[in-house]
Amino acid sequence: MTTKKAKQIGSQQGLLLAGIGVFLAYLLVMLLLYPSESLLKTLFWILEADYQVNLITGVVFFLFCGYLFGQLAGWLILIKQWNATFTGALLGLAILFTATFLTSWVGFFQEGIHDLGTPANSFYDYIFKPVFWVTMAGVFPASIAGAWFGWRIKRKGKGYLQAGEG
Repeated sequence: MTTKKAKQIGSQQGLLLAGIGVFLAYLLVMLLLYPSESLLKTLFWILEADYQVNLITGVVFFLFCGYLFGQLAGWLILIKQWNATFTGALLGLAILFTATFLTSWVGFFQEGIHDLGTPANSFYDYIFKPVFWVTMAGVFPASIAGAWFGWRIKRKGKGYLQAGEG
């Protein structure tokens, strides 16, 4: 197994994990809206959201972090032989935390920066609170999905070696 191949396997699985996470977040919002909205409006809630730039930026950051942390996971699991489940869970949380932190800055620069120097605490409102609440809501699902992600990297690495390509 080469480092390049380990990173490639990890980045593919990281993108898959991030994509599933984004899809599940979309479904979560749908479930929260469904009791009060029509089914059609619930399915296409993103079209009426006032914060589409934040959502699109968030998706991009999640996919980017999935790719980067996936490479790291592939290297740690397949080259350094770290525990796949623990490493996957830890890096799943890192994806969630980092992508949320980066995305929070979009809202800060759109709205919160104007409140600097006033009694409003922009850093608290636009950076700390989103990171805190997304992390609290996502710590369990990100850990479970991350453990699965680590297991898939290990399995893909073994499959690659068994095929005689390593």
